This record gives sequence, structure tokens and C-alpha cells, in this order.
Amino acid sequence: MILNRLIYSLLLCAMLTVACPVRGEDTVSVARGPYPFLNLEANRIEFNGDNWRDLSQSLLACDSHVGVVQIGDSHIQPGIVTRELRVALQNAYGNGGRGLLAALNIVRTNEPRDYILKLNCGVQAKSRVGGARPWAVMPGVTGVAAVPDSAVTVISVRAKNARRDKFTAVTLLHEEGGGYGSALINDRMVFGRTPTPRATTYPLGGYTDSVSLSVPTKGAFYGAILHSDSCGVVVSSIGNNGATYGSYLAVRDFAKQLQILEPQLIIISLGTNEAFGNLSGVMANIRSLVKLIRSANPRAKILLTTPMECHHKVTRKVGRRSRRHGQRTVTSYAVNEKIQTVRNMILSFGREQHIATWDLYEVAGGAGAANKWIAARLMNGGDHLHCLDAGYELQGELLAQAVMRALERRH
Repeated sequence: MILNRLIYSLLLCAMLTVACPVRGEDTVSVARGPYPFLNLEANRIEFNGDNWRDLSQSLLACDSHVGVVQIGDSHIQPGIVTRELRVALQNAYGNGGRGLLAALNIVRTNEPRDYILKLNCGVQAKSRVGGARPWAVMPGVTGVAAVPDSAVTVISVRAKNARRDKFTAVTLLHEEGGGYGSALINDRMVFGRTPTPRATTYPLGGYTDSVSLSVPTKGAFYGAILHSDSCGVVVSSIGNNGATYGSYLAVRDFAKQLQILEPQLIIISLGTNEAFGNLSGVMANIRSLVKLIRSANPRAKILLTTPMECHHKVTRKVGRRSRRHGQRTVTSYAVNEKIQTVRNMILSFGREQHIATWDLYEVAGGAGAANKWIAARLMNGGDHLHCLDAGYELQGELLAQAVMRALERRH
């Protein structure tokens, strides 16, 4: 079995939507390409003295679940980048289950399109890590929290991709001490177990693509995890609009809460929002968050990714001021030069701490990339910041390609 999986992973490039480039190639062929402005020479993981040998061996052995978690901001919240990585890894190493579902829609923000997670009641308090502080309630590992306004809550879960994402158990994530104990599932009382103080797991007795659990309400609800009995990779995303390294640092025991996902690879994709504020504390926040995550999850490898170039809005007054009409305001966009500064901080920190890095800034085309991505209909020409679906799909394919190569190298 191990030999078969090794051969399969070596052939993965032929299966990915992104064609594996040979040295010197300057385009990537996808359904929306080619894109000659990409720097495919740079599309690799820099190990910086670390090695992924144990991670590679765990994936090839396929005798349990291997957890991969991507933590990020609004670029990660839609789940598209992580989805591309999930499909690539699971095609190569086995599908261990859908993994984490964040209660994003419950707190009235956008969520990935491949699942539905909802409550049958209203919410009396809610929060998001990227939202205004002080938070009404402390967010959990998903970066969000919602406090139901009912004494008994029905939590409904559905995986829209039934072919890939059927599950045999569900874990509800909640405030510490808020374990639900038993739950009514399909008119049957099921007793849950508590792997951590913030999680309660319910076996379902077989594979399904949907379930509703009636539980007594106790404190804040964060989300759910879908489990599969099959061995393989479980790839989860924790993405929140407006999030920064400092945002996740402010979540009580965030690094420790990651343990419920049993991560062996943690990908941190932050930095964009830092570049729209004061940079004085950014390096300290990077250092602090990574230190906490490493300490709480010593088995996990860490991969730091950089943000790609984007623009910021520039407004200026034009024309002669008049008593009646004032001056006309004109809006334009300019390159946000702080992005490159944050990118350099992340790469420098990775080299200093012997942590692997993936330089999306350079892979995307470096300086000047934002205009090219907008022209190619990969980046949103309205805000000059976020990508369209095609852009996030491309980012995910490129990341998957780099990660797969790194796993094959194992050093």
C-alpha cells in the first residue's frame, strides 16, 4: 500500500488542474490560463532548515488521520484556496473527512459553499475575530462565536458534496464547560464524549451527509468537525474577514484549541490586513502567535505564506472649492507598499526560526502583479484587494503544487 501511494503521489502533477512546470517554463495551464506573469520558478516551499520527513511518512502510511489546518483572513474565509489543497492531498493520500465547519453563516458572514451549518433559533450574542472589540463573547478556534437564545438548540449540519464528504461522527465545538452531554439525533438519544473541554463528539452509527442534533444550550457555539472512519488527510480552514496575527493572539487559548484538529501541518496565511495599519507591532505578533502554536502543537510542522500585492484606495479633492458645492472627491488606487514590507517580515522570520515558507507574493508575479491579476479577471477590480473565485482557485492550485513537491522531497 505504501509503495502504491508513493507512486500515486509522484504522478499527482498529472492529475492536478495546474500542470507541473519543468524548469524554465513561465506559464501554467489551467482552465482560465495560461498566465505568463506567474513566477513558477518561485513556486516551491523553502524549508529554511526544517524537514517534513515525518509528515511525509505519516501521509504515506495512511494508518490514521493526518490533520492539515490553514489559518487566515478574508482570502481564506471562502474556503476556495483550502479546498484546492484538500482535493489534491486527499486524491494522493486518502480522504480522512471534511474536517472543520465554522459557524460563519450563524454570525452573519460568508462561509464556504460546500457545507451548511445552522441553528433553529436566534442568537443573543455573537463575535468574529476580525470584528470590533471588545467582543460580545470570546471567539473560539473557528474565530467566531454565537450564543443561542433558546434553552434547547437544534444544530443542523449538511455536507453538500455527499460523494466526497460523508461522515460517521460529528464534533460540536463550544465554550469551555459548555459540553452538551447527550443529544437527540433522529429520535434517538446519543451520548457524547468530550475529547477536550471545548468539544463534544457524537457517533452516528454509519455514513451520512446530513444530521440534526437537538442539544441543551450551554454557552457559546463555535462550529463542528465532520469525521470519517477512512484513513487519510483531513484539511480544515480557519478564515476570518479582517483577521491578523494579533486577532488570533487575542483569542483565549487559540493555539491550544487547535489540538482538537490533531494538526500535523499548520499553514498560516496572514499579513494582508497588517499592511493596512501600523506595522510597528507586526513582527512581535508573528513571533508570539507562532511560538504559542508551536508550544501547544509540538508534532505539527508550520508553513508561513506571504500575501500577494494589492492596492489601497486613494482619495483626493480636485477642483476649486466653492461655497455651494465644495470640492469634488476623486478615488483612485495605488500599490500598497506595506504588503512587501510584511512579506519580507514573514520570510525573514521563517529563515530565523527555521520554519518553512511559501512566497505567494513572488509566485503571483511580484511587484506589479495586482494590475495583471485584475486584467486577467483573477482579482476583483472593484476593491483591488480580494480575488475572484478563479483567482483563489489558482492560488490554491499553486499552493497544492508546492506542498506536494515538498512532501515528495521530504527534507
